[in-house]
Amino acid sequence: MQKPSLRVIFQPMNKVLTVPVGTLLLDALRTAGVAIESVCGGKGLCRKCRVILTKGTCTSLPQMEASHLTPEEVAQGYYCACQVTLTEDAEFTIPVESRIDSPRILLSADMKIETISPCVRRYRVDILPSDGLPGASFSIRLAGYSGARPRVRDSLYRTFHASSEPLLATLSSVQTPPEIIAVEPVSDAHPIYGVAIDLGTTTVVGCLVNLDSGMLLETGSTLNRQITYGEELITRIGFADSPDTLATLRQAAVDSIDTVISDIVSRAGIQKTDIMDMCIAGNTVMHHLILGIDPRYLEMANADISRIPLNKPAHTAGFSIHPDARVYYLPNVSRFVGGDAIGDVVASGMYTSPELSLLVDLGTNGEIILGNKEWMASVSCASGPAFEGAGITCGMRASKGAIEHVRIDPLTSEVSMTIIGSDLPRGICGSGIIDAGAGMVAAGILDFAGKLNGDHPHVRRGSEGLEYVLVHADRTATGHDLVITQRDIDYLMDSKAAACGAIGVLLKKYKLTISDIRHVYLAGAFGAYTDMGNAVRFGILPAFPQAAFHPIGNGSLSGAYATLVSCNYRIIAETVAKKMVYIDLLVDTDFIEEYSAALYIPGKKELFPAQ
Repeated sequence: MQKPSLRVIFQPMNKVLTVPVGTLLLDALRTAGVAIESVCGGKGLCRKCRVILTKGTCTSLPQMEASHLTPEEVAQGYYCACQVTLTEDAEFTIPVESRIDSPRILLSADMKIETISPCVRRYRVDILPSDGLPGASFSIRLAGYSGARPRVRDSLYRTFHASSEPLLATLSSVQTPPEIIAVEPVSDAHPIYGVAIDLGTTTVVGCLVNLDSGMLLETGSTLNRQITYGEELITRIGFADSPDTLATLRQAAVDSIDTVISDIVSRAGIQKTDIMDMCIAGNTVMHHLILGIDPRYLEMANADISRIPLNKPAHTAGFSIHPDARVYYLPNVSRFVGGDAIGDVVASGMYTSPELSLLVDLGTNGEIILGNKEWMASVSCASGPAFEGAGITCGMRASKGAIEHVRIDPLTSEVSMTIIGSDLPRGICGSGIIDAGAGMVAAGILDFAGKLNGDHPHVRRGSEGLEYVLVHADRTATGHDLVITQRDIDYLMDSKAAACGAIGVLLKKYKLTISDIRHVYLAGAFGAYTDMGNAVRFGILPAFPQAAFHPIGNGSLSGAYATLVSCNYRIIAETVAKKMVYIDLLVDTDFIEEYSAALYIPGKKELFPAQ
């Protein structure tokens, strides 16, 4: 028997949805396409999915605890969306602090490809006599092509026979043997296109490329629709515990990529089916989810991960580009060092240098790679999303209203800040929380062990213990104080210790000192927006006195672009992945020592000799 239905309205989006009685509110928000914070993936732990009931009623789940919301929030009609079911028609307001706005998207640093040699090319078709071959009326030659004999479907072969005008054939050499995937008259010819995709845990970024010239035409981005199922990789692995939930996450990723493609082709004035090749770079979990591979084994230490890059027909994944186009997935290395990290290495060029380099990419997960053209070693660390502003009481992504940078006067404790695209702040993003941590230490608000000073005039006792008031309510967009709690600091300390400890392990394993490193490549938003002086002062990165620092932007997207416009870079990506050593910190005894030493600010004297 079908359940009775009800109507739910979400404001200020003015979205109306009809759902069965008993639907979980968070599921209704997901169905309606309302992007709402949900760091824990709906377990009732993070308190980020707060909504305000303005009309109707709803029912709290039995496991809902009073501690999830403050008494003031309860009095104002706040609920956690993952902890209530809908029982009758209702209207909810999504408060500004719970909304996910489009984040500021970091594009790639300039990457020069000397020789454009894509795996999909177009050739003029020469129709030749059959030379007496039995059963054949003609043969085909691709002018200027000298590779292996390509395959061609019967339907396209008949097109060659039926046409009375010159033709062009589009040849894909992604697979072996190569395959002719499209035929068109010379008179109708237009450029062929490819798309490079960075499939990030939080955002999906793509660029449209003219494959004839290698020119980047358009760039677009969107939030990864998987985000409402959990912001951390482990949370998403836990969600994908059945074929149905795995399919849900796979489709969310496909839809996110298709959203980006729809945007960029619309602005470029072309059709999706004009796209003949696509390259995707993502971490190992994203790689598994987009391909529909059960990721649960990735939770096991030293899990055996294939380092062979995959390429699949676009139509089998449900992408709306040319159905016979191939989708190339950059290779993985380990459980949490994936194609995005390989893209970083390709973008940095460290694989060509005789000098020792360190590559650091700290996002939802942290990947760190040490080496040069002769060898490379990698680790991944559970830095968590703290460096992206998530998991922090008043944390948010780098979008409108986020506090981007903070300066705390060490003598007066007076706070100054810069805010992204707004006069009033509604939260603090990763670069801001790093600035704040370093500034709090300098001003005596925080001690070397990461504990708040209860005697400081800007520190008070809140509902969860001591908290530092960064901005008072009358100066915020939310109408609430923006605070940094002791729990937030503990989370940040854990993240910084994981990152610094991971670097310490690599240096220790290879008997290197901080002075041996000549180049530090910083990928992603961490490298682009973080004040590196504060990152060192707080102890996230060691001091590297002899190293040059190089922000490389979105290295994942740059790597995907390189493999899109050059077959040679696909060989480079595979070579880098195969030769890279991986040290699993989950079972490494050195990591416990390095992590423990990094739980102080800044950390070990060997890594921070001047502080």
